[in-house]
Amino acid sequence: MQPAPITPSRPPRKKTSGRTILVLILVLLLVLLGIGSYLGSLALGFHLPGFPGGTATQPSVTTSQINATVTYAGVDLTVLTAQQSQSFINDPNTTSTGMVRLNIQEQNKTTVKVSWLYTNIARLLLPEKTLVGPVYVQAHVGIAPGATQKSVLDFAVPVNDKISQLTLRLGAANEAQVDIPLNGHANLGKYNPQSVQPNGQFLYLGLNWTLVKATSQLSIAGQQASKGTTYIIVTLRVDNTLSQTAITGSPFDYARLKAGNTTASPKFTDLPVSFDTGETGQTGTITFLVPQSSKAFTLIFLPQGGANQATTDFQFA
Repeated sequence: MQPAPITPSRPPRKKTSGRTILVLILVLLLVLLGIGSYLGSLALGFHLPGFPGGTATQPSVTTSQINATVTYAGVDLTVLTAQQSQSFINDPNTTSTGMVRLNIQEQNKTTVKVSWLYTNIARLLLPEKTLVGPVYVQAHVGIAPGATQKSVLDFAVPVNDKISQLTLRLGAANEAQVDIPLNGHANLGKYNPQSVQPNGQFLYLGLNWTLVKATSQLSIAGQQASKGTTYIIVTLRVDNTLSQTAITGSPFDYARLKAGNTTASPKFTDLPVSFDTGETGQTGTITFLVPQSSKAFTLIFLPQGGANQATTDFQFA
């Protein structure tokens, strides 16, 4: 008796995973969204990094000559031009509702390197009194002594706001600030240094002292005055008619400047600490930081080594 034939079993049919189908659908949606975003950016005039620029073109640009100069931290900053457009296609942070670009020249006439960040010190005051910071900056962090360089600052500004209605404000929130109206004929004289020549004479430690000049200004090399204050720089001439060298010591120890209820110690000085026998015409400066509202001052040399206190007064108009 022959065994019954055995029918070979069929291999199990593979079932299509529902999860795989779902993944494919998600990938397809992402691709479609990416294509849509790219086409939308081209329609708005934007350029996406890594993709060809397509037919994107720069919208029309209006340029205004400003040529306004102020001093910040001892560096001369000149707003050369202001440019306005719906967008700047070479700005990665541009908007499509209005942009303003400021072209600024920086000149460092001091002997020290000066550093600042425009993102910290630059704001644009809009007609409705709103302050906006730069959305894009092309600038060096610092400027070397004697150097001249240029920077670019871009701000998002509604296209209906005219350049002549805008004001550039320089200075951090805790610093003395300067405002530059972008109307092309700003009067910035109030920010210029003011000087007087008191010619005040007094005797201290046996030396003949003369207060030759006093200057009020909002900055010194590398430093901007703090909010509500100004630097006062006094220039002194010293004559030693004694028969011996006179040692006065550091002005940080004996020099003070009284302004109203404030008595300030020096912030900087290059005045010598001693004067040789017969030395005449030796000059030096002492720098103080005082309230900006002060106009009348008293320079005080404190008593030391048996010498009496000496004072001399001066004021600004």
